[in-house]
Amino acid sequence: MAQKKQAALYLQQLKQQYPAAFKHNYLFYSQLKTQGILDELKELIPWVLAAMIFISLSMSIGHAVQLYFPEMSEFRAHGIAVLSIMLFFMLVVPLVIKQIKHSSMSLYQSLKNTPFRLAIVILLQLLNIAFLQSTFVQSVLFFFAMSFGFVRFYKENLFKGGSNTQEYYFLQETRRIAYWSYKQMLKAKLRLTLSNPNQAHHKQLSERFTQFQNLHIQMLHQENQLCKKLKHQNVEHYLDELMK
Repeated sequence: MAQKKQAALYLQQLKQQYPAAFKHNYLFYSQLKTQGILDELKELIPWVLAAMIFISLSMSIGHAVQLYFPEMSEFRAHGIAVLSIMLFFMLVVPLVIKQIKHSSMSLYQSLKNTPFRLAIVILLQLLNIAFLQSTFVQSVLFFFAMSFGFVRFYKENLFKGGSNTQEYYFLQETRRIAYWSYKQMLKAKLRLTLSNPNQAHHKQLSERFTQFQNLHIQMLHQENQLCKKLKHQNVEHYLDELMK
């Protein structure tokens, strides 16, 4: 209880000191935090959203392709629609991973290879459209694309049983400050590079850069400590706890 009060007080101090960090500073990952793997009903929420958004979108795109190219087969039209959504994921995922890299190092380690997995799925989809033309294979590939490109970023699991909503909030706010401080550090570094070293303003920019660099390191450390407290290190640790 004392730790929670201390964390809340610390977060409040940061909000007072850096109010801009909490304005128009959104993280496009970990919108839903869950305990374990598929042991909560809300684990299905990302999949329901993915089906509602991307499956329906692929059907609409496939229908539009057939209207513009009536000579094209229904399979190829829908295959191109699925491929276009996969390419959209490939465009967005690196941007989300960049956010993760500079706000949650532990989560970055588990998700950094996602673009490569998506690239393999896209390549297989191209081969399927060109040669195999299997609806079943396309469905499996689309499933993996939605998993890699949406579901794994929307939800974050493996939280310990004792974790709660308030602790999730502290974690996410810490990540927001970490990413904001990284962006401010880059801006200060750019201005520092472009400024004249002989000007007094150069010293102020240098101090500002150091300030945000220290804040960024501090927030990454704080986030890492929260993750160690709230999350299982990996699936093996989660399964070991279940077997106890």
